[in-house]
Amino acid sequence: MRYSRNNRIRFLVSFLFILLLLVLPVFGAQVKDEVLIDGANIFIETESFWEFNQGYVFIVKDVSEDGGVWVELSLEDVSLKDEVLYEGDIFVYSRDSIELFNMTVDTIYYGPGGDLVTFKPVFQYLDPSLPAPVRVNPEISQNGSDISPEPDVTPDNSIPGFCLITAMSCMVILFICSRFFEAK
Repeated sequence: MRYSRNNRIRFLVSFLFILLLLVLPVFGAQVKDEVLIDGANIFIETESFWEFNQGYVFIVKDVSEDGGVWVELSLEDVSLKDEVLYEGDIFVYSRDSIELFNMTVDTIYYGPGGDLVTFKPVFQYLDPSLPAPVRVNPEISQNGSDISPEPDVTPDNSIPGFCLITAMSCMVILFICSRFFEAK
């Protein structure tokens, strides 16, 4: 079988298009090396704190009667940011245009023995101005608070948008295109 010049060009363009579909998800994949905490859940009681990587400390100072929670982020006993948040509010801390923390107030529990605030999801990103942290097991907390070992995101070793099904689909499309553009 011989391909005409037009059919060869169509086949080549189709092949390059399918190859592009295979390669683009890899370029669009988020770099996970800078993520220290990736979508975890944390629980902090009133007047307690959570020790993050690189020496950051997040404190739940108080819970008000109107449902607000007063929180503070500090580093080396220096307050960086404090604010009052409500359920659904997002606490974001950035330095030098680099986002370092992003956490959402999930639920505020009230009780006679104290109050408990859950943050879900919680993201911490590497602060390039500080020494890199030593990797520890995230299930072991130094302050008695609890952290969920199951983040709400996909594992680090997967590439978003690329899988065996995607590769097989592209191969089938390539086969169909080659038969469609085949000279008769």
